[in-house]
Amino acid sequence: MIATPVARLARWPTSAPALAWPGGGMDYGQLRGRVAALAALAAQRGDPDSPLAIVSGARLDIVLGVLAGLRLGRPVLPLDPARPDLDDCLSACAPGGVLAAADVAAAGAAGSPEPLHADAAGQPGTALLVPSSGTGGGARIAMLSSAALDAHVAASAAVLPALGPGDRWLVCLPMNSIGALAAMWRVLSAGACLALLERFDADDARRLMAGGASHVSVVPAMLAPLADSPAPPPRGLRCLLSGGGSLSRQAAETALAHDWPLWNGWGMTETASHIAVGRVDANWREGTVGRPLPGADLAVDPQSGRLTVAGPMLMSGYARPGLARGVGLEADGRLLSGDLGELLADGRLRLLGRADDVIVSGGINIHPQAVEDLLATCAGVGEVAVTAQPDARWGMVLVALYTGGISAAVLDAWAREHVPPASRPREFLQVRALPRNAMGKLLRGELPGLCSRARGPSQA
Repeated sequence: MIATPVARLARWPTSAPALAWPGGGMDYGQLRGRVAALAALAAQRGDPDSPLAIVSGARLDIVLGVLAGLRLGRPVLPLDPARPDLDDCLSACAPGGVLAAADVAAAGAAGSPEPLHADAAGQPGTALLVPSSGTGGGARIAMLSSAALDAHVAASAAVLPALGPGDRWLVCLPMNSIGALAAMWRVLSAGACLALLERFDADDARRLMAGGASHVSVVPAMLAPLADSPAPPPRGLRCLLSGGGSLSRQAAETALAHDWPLWNGWGMTETASHIAVGRVDANWREGTVGRPLPGADLAVDPQSGRLTVAGPMLMSGYARPGLARGVGLEADGRLLSGDLGELLADGRLRLLGRADDVIVSGGINIHPQAVEDLLATCAGVGEVAVTAQPDARWGMVLVALYTGGISAAVLDAWAREHVPPASRPREFLQVRALPRNAMGKLLRGELPGLCSRARGPSQA
C-alpha cells in the first residue's frame, strides 16, 4: 500500500509546481514520472517487504528516493553518505536494497509514463526509518508510520499559517532530517511546492524566496544571516519556522527587528517533527517554544523533570530498542524524552535543557541552558554555552564560552549582579564561534576542548 504523500500526488494538476531549487524545478507531472521510474528500479532491489535505504548527499535524490520507496509500500531509510555512523544505521535496519545517487540519475534518464492512483490506501506499517539526533550510544532509528506523520501534518496545520496549492515551503535543512521530511509530507499532502537548497546559503535562500515563499524551515543558526539584510521579508511569507535547537534572544530579536514572521517549535524525530510550536513576538522569552499541538499530551515527569509525550504522532518504537538508553516509549505508550521542561500557566512549554547535560557543582544540580539563557540577556553578548571543569573544592565549576564584543571582565561583573551564586560561572572565555552540527545544534562534547584553546597554551 502507498503512503499518504504518494497517494495524493495524482490529485494535483500536472502543471502545478511540485519541487524547486536554484536554477531548476519540477511540476507534479514530472515528479510522478520520476517517482514511478525510480520505484520500478527499486522494486528490483531486495525483498518487497524489506526496508529500502536511500544513500545520497543530494537533497533532491533523497526526496525522489523516499517517494519511490513509499510508492512500493516499503519502509524507507534516508541517509547522508557522510554520516560517521553510516554502517551502524544500515546494520540497525538491515535494508533489502540500497539506492544511491547513480540510481536516481539512471532512473531519471529512463523516465516513466506510469500513472499514480489517487485512491491508493495509506500504509499501515512503518513508512520512514529516521536516525534520531540523540548524542548517546549507537544509532537510534525511529520507526514512523504514515499514520503518525499524517497526524503530525493535521495537528501542525491547525496551528501554523495555512498551506495549500500555490504555496511554497523552502527547506534549508538536510533532507534526511525529520524537520525536512515532515515538511515534505506537509507540502505534498497539501499540493504545495517544496523548495530545496543543497546547502544553506543566505543569498541563495533569498533568491529562492524572491520567487515566492509562504513558509521557510530553518535552524536558529541560520536566522541571523537570513534575516539580517536591508531587504524586507519576501511578500507572501507567512511562517519562518525555527526548530532543531535553542532559539537565542539575539537571533529572535534580529528576525523581529526586520519584520520576519518568526515561529519557534520543539520536537524530536520520535514525535515526527515539532510537537509544540508558537509565534515569537515581543513578549517571547528564551526557552519558550509555544503550546502543544492539538492531540499531543505533554507532561513533566515528577521524579526526573523530563518531558513526556503522548499522541498519535509518536513513533512506534526504535529499530533496535536496546540502544535507547533511558529514552523511548514507556510501558503506558508515552514517550520519555531527554529534555527537561515546564508547562507555564498559559499552556506554553518552556525548555530547561537536556537531562544528560546537568552539571553537579557543590552538590547542586545546574542546568546549563538556564544559565545560558540568563547570560544571553546581558547587552553585548551574542551566543553563550556553559560547560564545566573539574575543581578540587566544588567537584565541578561552570565555565561560560561566549561570542560578542563585551569583555570577559565586564561580563563577569554583570554575572555577579544578575546570576545566583550557585549558578554563576567562575570563568568567562570569549570565542569566535560555538561548535555546532549541520542542524545548528550545540556540540557540548566539544566545549571542554574549546575552553583549552580559548585560554591559550600558557593557561591550558
